[in-house]
Amino acid sequence: MCKKILFTLTLLFLTLLEAQTNMGNCEATVVDVRLPNLIDSNLTLSASKVYGIDRKVLVTNGATLKIEPGTTLAGCSLYSFLAIAKNATIIAKGTKHNPITFTSQLDLIGYSAPNNVGEWGGLVIAGNAYTHYENNKYEADESIAFGSDSHRHDKDSSGILEYVVIKHTGYEVKKDKELNGLSLAGVGSGTIIKNIAIIGGGDDGVEIWGGQVNIDGLYIYNAKDDSVDVDLGYRGTIQNVLVVQNKVASKNNHDSSAMEFGNDENLIHTDVKTATLPTIKNLTAYIKGGGLYNKYDSGFRLSNVKIISSKKHDYQMIYFRGKDSYTTGAKFFDTDVCLYDTALPLTLKQLISKKNSKTPKNKYTAYDFFIKKHLAKGKGKLKTSSKCTKGVNEKNIWKGKRDSNEPLETK
Repeated sequence: MCKKILFTLTLLFLTLLEAQTNMGNCEATVVDVRLPNLIDSNLTLSASKVYGIDRKVLVTNGATLKIEPGTTLAGCSLYSFLAIAKNATIIAKGTKHNPITFTSQLDLIGYSAPNNVGEWGGLVIAGNAYTHYENNKYEADESIAFGSDSHRHDKDSSGILEYVVIKHTGYEVKKDKELNGLSLAGVGSGTIIKNIAIIGGGDDGVEIWGGQVNIDGLYIYNAKDDSVDVDLGYRGTIQNVLVVQNKVASKNNHDSSAMEFGNDENLIHTDVKTATLPTIKNLTAYIKGGGLYNKYDSGFRLSNVKIISSKKHDYQMIYFRGKDSYTTGAKFFDTDVCLYDTALPLTLKQLISKKNSKTPKNKYTAYDFFIKKHLAKGKGKLKTSSKCTKGVNEKNIWKGKRDSNEPLETK
């Protein structure tokens, strides 16, 4: 009898040990299922379970990952992220009543706070749409390829993200190689991205490399680097955006900006037809760092944009990298753009930087471009007033809270 009991207990112990081993870095107390690191066939995740993302989880081989409304996924370790490879698909269609949540395991255990960042990696979607280079590799994991040098795949779909919360992201793999809250690399315009809340990010809230994917409804709270960063010929529309910078990684007025426009590396020269040229509509940004940082030969189209600061020093809101920002001149104000500092009675001339972040430091500046030479295109103008532009209707922006447009986070 004793031998039988001992055998049963040993078997139970081994079973529990095997289960714990299969969980890797995921805690069985909060995570029900640890996702496989390679998903190469269709998989559906149920809202009845919590799924762990442990290190890289890659959806590949044309597979579709379907995530039911109300499902929670958690990064179980710092260098954990979910990547949707080229030709694979994610269907994460939450609802306002049942949003889909990507968060950290620490959050589920109860060790996190709204301002916490860098507790896991984030979500990466790679597609085949046009980028500036033929062979593109995702900076935080170069095994993930994206984009193409033709426009054949610009309308491709990588799936759906709707009513999705992404929290506590931004692990730094190595210097200048960080994971963002949401990374979109060569993603086509057939992809649907609506009502996304990105809360607490150690790097960018959203970074987009090339492609033509559109975003409608975006809330970014406390991204320590840039809130919206676009590169490599991105040509989509981002609209209905609310940015709140609570803390930033740098105290200067460009490294952590509400919006950054660039080509990542200045290895090629683009013209207006190929330049990074996003359309930003209906955006309000409350900033602690910079407002708009333009580098390399990139451009933008802004419509109904308002940037509000309370800084008493380093208060310039528009900053250039250097002479390379002049290459195309593809900078459009389709309607008036409002810059306003609530702490100081500043003029518009004071809000545009007379220095660059790179050489030449004191010429070819944002001040030269917008104030002295009036090179911006479009019907709108830069203005400074608390009411010169409405910006986004903040009450209509979903901020991650179930059944509400109130903020999910509390200070």
